Amino acid sequence: MSTPTPQNQPNGQAPQAPQPTAEAHAAVPHGQAAGRPARKLSTFLKVSIILLAVLSVASIGLLFIGDFEGRFERVFSTFVLFAVFVGLTALDTRRDLKSDWYAPVALIANAYILGLLLIVIWISDYDRYWLVWDIFWKSVVVIGVTRAVLGCCQLLLGLGRGRPETLNRFAFITSVFAVLSGILFTAPIAIDSFGVVVPELYWKIAVATLILTALGLAITLLLRWSYSAGDREAARVARAAQAEAYAAAQAQQAMQAQAQPFAGQPGALPVPPAAPAAPVAPQPNAQGLLPWPTFPDGRPLPMGPDGQPDFSVLNGR
Repeated sequence: MSTPTPQNQPNGQAPQAPQPTAEAHAAVPHGQAAGRPARKLSTFLKVSIILLAVLSVASIGLLFIGDFEGRFERVFSTFVLFAVFVGLTALDTRRDLKSDWYAPVALIANAYILGLLLIVIWISDYDRYWLVWDIFWKSVVVIGVTRAVLGCCQLLLGLGRGRPETLNRFAFITSVFAVLSGILFTAPIAIDSFGVVVPELYWKIAVATLILTALGLAITLLLRWSYSAGDREAARVARAAQAEAYAAAQAQQAMQAQAQPFAGQPGALPVPPAAPAAPVAPQPNAQGLLPWPTFPDGRPLPMGPDGQPDFSVLNGR
């Protein structure tokens, strides 16, 4: 008894599985379809977003405290400052994977820039002609000094990585002095917005801190140079060995080139021409008679009337 075959299916052909519809494809999330889980936000980025929101609320508070004249200039400067903060955060997020200490230090630096410049933007006295210029040059100074201090700390701590403890300590102390110098030289920019006069002693302390930073940087560089003497010597020996190996390889290649066969006879060494063979004198046979002379082609000479070989035929040839 045979099994009935559906009318819309040819005989001898296996049934096909139902194909998924477009709705089924649409129901699968994009991340799962690609087989890759959604990437989580890093802690650095989360804290940066929270910090940006908090300082935005603080800028609203400064709006009610400071001078509201020059509304367009101040609001536009705030938008530009937020854009700069986003750019610096994106740059620091890429560097977050290279070191453990960079993320919190960069976060503090960006927060310092944002908070200080918000005070400058919303608390500075209004000047019809110089407000925008005043905000601009102060922003450039604060951002430049803060990022320079951050780069100096990264350089110093990088010099001490993998080195003796003495170098690491000097690098850390110098980094602290660099941070203090940056704060002491940029904080008066915001303090001046409140109309407070910075005393002369403050600037003396700031300059002294800057000198100590330069001293620590010089000592750190000297210690790094001293501790790297062994590495430099090893590199010099390695370069010398590499040069000797290269010279030996060149000499070997030159010798192999001299021993190569001629181009006309590949695979065979040149053979000197053979010297011409010396003529062999005819030897008498067993009866003491010389062999009958022949032509060069091997034919015997004709016999003369006297029974001897007729050599005249050779002259005639």
